[in-house]
Amino acid sequence: MLSIQKTLDRCIAQSISMDKLLTLALTRAAERRKISLTEEEIRALTAAFLNADGEKVQLDIDPPCALGDNEKEVQETVQALVDELRESITDVWEKVTAAISQAVPHTLSSVAELIGDYISEQAIEHSLNLEKAHLERAETVQQMWGKPIEQLDIMRHIVLEWNHAAVLHRKGAYSKSNTSFALSKLVARAYEVVGEIITLARAGYADGALARWRSLHEICVVAMFLAPRSDKCAQMYLAHHCVEELRLLDTDRASGTVRANNAHNYRYLYDLRRQRDAMVAKFGAAFSKDLGWASVELGRAKTTFRELENHVGLETLRRGYQEANSTVHGGALATLSRVSLRRGNVDGGAIPPAYGCEVAANYTTAFLSMLIAELCLETESADLLTMNIVIMNFASKIRSLIRQAQREASGESPRTRLLLRKAAQRELRRKPRRTI
Repeated sequence: MLSIQKTLDRCIAQSISMDKLLTLALTRAAERRKISLTEEEIRALTAAFLNADGEKVQLDIDPPCALGDNEKEVQETVQALVDELRESITDVWEKVTAAISQAVPHTLSSVAELIGDYISEQAIEHSLNLEKAHLERAETVQQMWGKPIEQLDIMRHIVLEWNHAAVLHRKGAYSKSNTSFALSKLVARAYEVVGEIITLARAGYADGALARWRSLHEICVVAMFLAPRSDKCAQMYLAHHCVEELRLLDTDRASGTVRANNAHNYRYLYDLRRQRDAMVAKFGAAFSKDLGWASVELGRAKTTFRELENHVGLETLRRGYQEANSTVHGGALATLSRVSLRRGNVDGGAIPPAYGCEVAANYTTAFLSMLIAELCLETESADLLTMNIVIMNFASKIRSLIRQAQREASGESPRTRLLLRKAAQRELRRKPRRTI
């Protein structure tokens, strides 16, 4: 881009240089005076004016010529051209600047098209290089975190099976119709989000995986809040979709987003507003706000997500949630750093794409196990309790595999520890030198 700019600046500078403008102005002045000058005579006049010493012009043209048959006529013609120059220069300048204003966008478009064609020709090679880089990163992740991530993938399937079984058994929190429906949908959504976390982690996108874990955190908080509550609370939670959707539609209209205006949409909006108004009339004005269903359940005018965290006992993971928020938002911390480059970990210059993928995997494991344990609190089903123990065992195994991979990545393998211990023992067995 710098070479393009420099070339463009040089071309413009040449176009508006004094000798160029003066040549064009003299040609224009001669046309106005109806004087027929040759290119050589124009060049001679331009050189004479550029090299003038004050008002003294040394013209290297001998009469007779187009300027006159003798020296007096030449002087008179030159003076006439000088008188005409001011207006001619203004005229020429306007035309030149107008021409440049039109030529620059056209030139840049042409150059952009040439560059685009060149990039397209090189795209295959570029894509192959990117694919190779992605594969290398994925291989590094597989070597470091492959085992715990594979176990996490199995664990999420077991959680989904537990959810299906809970719906069929209708025990504990799942014995209430609205609560059972809401919890089954939340667990199914958690299953999908964990799949996204695994996909991102396997590809080496540690920050992306942690960003998706934030969604899992919020899903688990809501599910754990609903589980011990009344069935009415789950009913309000499910009905709150009309409040959230109307808010999005109102944002569309406020921003001028074009939407299809047909009878179906009008009817749909009418039904949404009718549902919302009915719920507000039934549960109170707090229902129409963010987390309004929780506010009504808690008897408050307003409830924050952090308060929901506190109610379910997950405020201890607030730091992890804030770290995930940093990866989502446009703050300076996420701009200047990465999860994979945290202090105290493996040198970021060695394996930055891989290290850090365990962060979201660790959080995800903890949340899935805590969620199912919470949902099992009020159940007496041996089937569900046994599956919960299986999930807990998987969680313990995953955490153990992550710790093992961390030790290996930091050089703290069993062999390394053994060698260090032997070196320390040899150092102790050395006899101290006698001091004289």
